[in-house]
Amino acid sequence: MSLYVRSQDSRHDDQKSRQLRHRDVRRKLSSILFDSMSRTPGVALVGTDPLVSYFATSVGLDGACLATCQAMLDVIGPVTIVGVPSRLWYRRNAMDRLQRLRASMEACGRLCVLIPQPVIVMLDREGDESSSGKRVEVLLELIRDPQGMGVDHPCCGPVFGDPIGCRAMRLLTGADCRA
Repeated sequence: MSLYVRSQDSRHDDQKSRQLRHRDVRRKLSSILFDSMSRTPGVALVGTDPLVSYFATSVGLDGACLATCQAMLDVIGPVTIVGVPSRLWYRRNAMDRLQRLRASMEACGRLCVLIPQPVIVMLDREGDESSSGKRVEVLLELIRDPQGMGVDHPCCGPVFGDPIGCRAMRLLTGADCRA
């Protein structure tokens, strides 16, 4: 009988590989967010928001895995959109930490919205540019007027996640935010 014991180097390689995958997901989400917002009238991109990384660390999250896009919206002013990878969105303890991150951002006077990975990917979905633009407009309208867009819908309660992100999930992907 032989036992296979993973070497320390093997564990280090696995951790390094996982970090690279997480970084690649963040880069992809960031790229989609910036590209989508830059093509939208009434939106001026500011850049990433370093305050997200600061608060992520303070609540025990790795800020480097979150995609951030700070933009000035024509009606409401600055907003920080945080793209949340699915591996965090669907985990209860990670979502609790993300909620604390969002609350800390808003305590500093920064409107912060958590958007799940499937919604961001949907913004980049193949199709004509007008349908992609319409998806971005739906997301922006959710940020501008959450109640008018049905954020008080039963699925979107504050019990699980960000109500705007949950409603965006339902409207843009047709899926439940708690899948």
